[in-house]
This record gives sequence, structure tokens and C-alpha cells, in this order.
Amino acid sequence: MATPVPCGSSNGGMNWARPAARWLSLILRGLVIAGPAFAGPPLETDDPDTPGDGQWEINLAAALEKRARIEELTYVLDINYGLGDRVQLKVKPRVVLVDGPSTGTRSGVGNIQFGIKWRFVDEDFNGAAISVYPQVDLNPPGHSVARRLVSDGAEFFLPLEVARTFGRTRLLGEIGLNWRDHRDDEWVLGVAAEHPLRRELRVVAELRGSTPLARDNYELALRAGLKWIMSKNWTLLGSFGRTLRELRDEPRGDFAFFGIQHTF
Repeated sequence: MATPVPCGSSNGGMNWARPAARWLSLILRGLVIAGPAFAGPPLETDDPDTPGDGQWEINLAAALEKRARIEELTYVLDINYGLGDRVQLKVKPRVVLVDGPSTGTRSGVGNIQFGIKWRFVDEDFNGAAISVYPQVDLNPPGHSVARRLVSDGAEFFLPLEVARTFGRTRLLGEIGLNWRDHRDDEWVLGVAAEHPLRRELRVVAELRGSTPLARDNYELALRAGLKWIMSKNWTLLGSFGRTLRELRDEPRGDFAFFGIQHTF
């Protein structure tokens, strides 16, 4: 996008420099606040970016996971709010539908997730952006655990995200420890990339793995997708993926994600 430059006075010289710098600063600030966020949905690997002070980012999506003959469809409302320029607050309720050969189809409320992201290093001044993003998943009230819609117990995920831009491509990395009640704790690692094909269309891809602390084993999954920026405030999201390696005795996983993102 071309940046408008204010016309200089008849005296020439540097009379235009300060207004131009101010205009450029305002334009860049507007792009940061109003533009779509990098990474995150439709991928699992997150980024250090935040919505901006007083800005909202809301993702409404459906995520499908299929393993052997069991299918799980999760409807997600992912609500994010920018508290200052470096902090993001998140709440993510879910509704889950599970279909299996022995249990039939059942549905109910899924886990609810709360998170707070803090970006403590900015890319503009340091060459890379870095954030920490603690998140907790809690079981909902009711019978979702007894009906095996969600795993029993809470989860606490503490990841570190790093991002750097090379030309038009943004590279991301995320590593964190996931503490889980009644199950093995696990390390989670993801690497992702985002690249604009056109002004309104971006391609995204990731490799994401997890390994339980108590077992010499790991799972690795590949996802790829698109972001279609329909307007300043609306973006369509979609991705597909599958596991490249599964945990021992686990079936292959296939994934799909479709959603819409609204920022304001």
C-alpha cells in the first residue's frame, strides 16, 4: 500500500519531513490496531501479537477432529480484548459434539479457557517479538465429564511465543509446558509461518508436536490453511491437517477448522 506524503511548502527543504513522519506513524499504528492478527486461528500455534488497546478480536469457529471411528466437533467462541498495547485477555467457551460407534452422538458444554498474554519484547525495536501466554482450561458445571465429553480435571498451559518477519513472511515459534490433572503432563512445541498470496489472502501452515513427560513418545501434526480478509474488520479462516506421527496405541488424527474473525 502506498503511503500518502504531504506536500512540502514552497520553501522546500525539510518542511515536509516532520508531517510525513507523523502521518506514517499514524498509518502504521492504524494497521496494527485495525488489521487482522497473525497466526492463531486457524492454527494451534499462537503468536505474540495482541489486539491493541481497547480493541476486540472475536473468533467464532467449528473445529473437527476425527480419530478412527470417533468424531469430535467443537464449537468455539474465542473472545479477546486488548488491555493496553501489550496485554491480551481471553475467554473461550466451547460446545462439544461427539459421535462414536459404541456411544452414539452426544453433546454438551465443553471446557472453558481463560488466558492472559503479555508481550514483553516488540519486534519493531528488537528484531523479534516475544510473549508469555498462561492459559487455564476448567471443566464446566454439569455432567460433561461423566458423559465423556471432556477429560476430567483442569489444565494449565504456560507457553512462550516468538515471532520474526522475513520480507513478507512471518515465522512463529511456541513452546510450553501443559500441566494436566489425572493425566501425564506434556511439553508442547509449534512452529508456523504466514505469507500473503495477495493483499486479501494469506496462506498459513504449522508443525505442532506434544510429548508426555512420563513417556518416551510424541505426536506430531501438520496443518495448512488460508485467511481471507473480506474487509477491514472481517476475516474468514480455514485449515486442514493430520497427524504425521501418533502417540503409541493412538489412531491417526484428521483435523478441520472453519471460522470467522471480527475485530473492532
